[in-house]
Amino acid sequence: MKFYRIITNLKEKCNAENAFVTFVLFLTILTGILYLLFAPKIDFSEEENRVLESPPELTAASVADGSFMKSIENYVGDHFMFRRNFVEMNTRVQLLMGKRDLGSNYGRTPAEGGVYFGSGGHLYEVLLPNHTDIFARNAAAIQTFAKKTALPFYFVPVPSGAQEQGDRLPYSAPSHDQHEELNAIKAGAGANTTVVDLFDTLSDRTGNDYYYKTDHHWNTFGAFEGYKALVTAMGMQPTPKDDFSFEKVSDSFLGTLYSKAICSSQEPDALYLPLYKKQAVVTQQTGKRTRGNLYWKEYLTKKDKYSVFLGGNHSVDVVKNPNASTKKKLLLIKDSYANSLIPFLTTNFSEIHIIDLRYYNQDIYKYIQQNGITETAAVYSIKQLCEVSVANKLSAR
Repeated sequence: MKFYRIITNLKEKCNAENAFVTFVLFLTILTGILYLLFAPKIDFSEEENRVLESPPELTAASVADGSFMKSIENYVGDHFMFRRNFVEMNTRVQLLMGKRDLGSNYGRTPAEGGVYFGSGGHLYEVLLPNHTDIFARNAAAIQTFAKKTALPFYFVPVPSGAQEQGDRLPYSAPSHDQHEELNAIKAGAGANTTVVDLFDTLSDRTGNDYYYKTDHHWNTFGAFEGYKALVTAMGMQPTPKDDFSFEKVSDSFLGTLYSKAICSSQEPDALYLPLYKKQAVVTQQTGKRTRGNLYWKEYLTKKDKYSVFLGGNHSVDVVKNPNASTKKKLLLIKDSYANSLIPFLTTNFSEIHIIDLRYYNQDIYKYIQQNGITETAAVYSIKQLCEVSVANKLSAR
């Protein structure tokens, strides 16, 4: 009889515990569902620098092809309660487990490398071997562009921070050597092309840090070194560094690499703007709008602070400085690395016509003729050349 009472008490206790666990689980699920249905949602994650999944639309076609369930999965993943806290916790757990490559997607074609946590508080892009023909087609198209224009052409392939600061990467971390792309560019250069090699210039061995810790771009001082090398290759005198004052406009810049591996203990970057001390009347024309300077300071209150330079990437910008040291007109094809280099170039060129081929859809050769261009250049990060195709934009219409 005593044994029976013990069993009965245990059953009652288990039933009570099961009922409590079931209630808590039900309450948690219900709260999560109500949160997803009624809580205010954001369309864009500033920290992750990406658009979040929109509410899924139920249609017969989306159910049949499975895209509806995939949309639900993505929507829940982007909007569940305390998501920011769980994302950071995931980063910390992976770091404690010894993982140093976060945010990667090696299941994609081509594979997408993540972010290394390096020494000195640096984050680095994981550089992967080039397994597609994107780089080869881009490099060939740029060289064809140079030959067709028959103008002096200067090609500036910019190495990544992981390339130039390899000693700061985690121990034995694999990293593709971007000298492979540099050598290919040099081998394909035509008679009117000068390739500007920045590998030694931006190296950690100089004792300077020319890259942001949380972003994939070079910092303002790295951009100045790139400017000096480019202008020198052009046979011109670079404007001395002392002719600029460098204004710190933010000490809370958290860039694209941070967005892939969010961690609240990450030290943010300082962001500096170069201000020319001498007389200059610099204007930037973007579409029909003309501004009196190159710095869009409204971006300093946003996550994407690097867009303070030129306001980010546009199809065409025309920057003019009638007080420049020459009357030359430069056409520059580029990615976002060039944006922080432009303020220095304005001291040497009366006009700089800036074209981002990712967004430009007109005949670039007609543009050159119509605007009296005297010099041409390209400033691209090597990683961008390996990942984003711009080759078709350089074909003559």
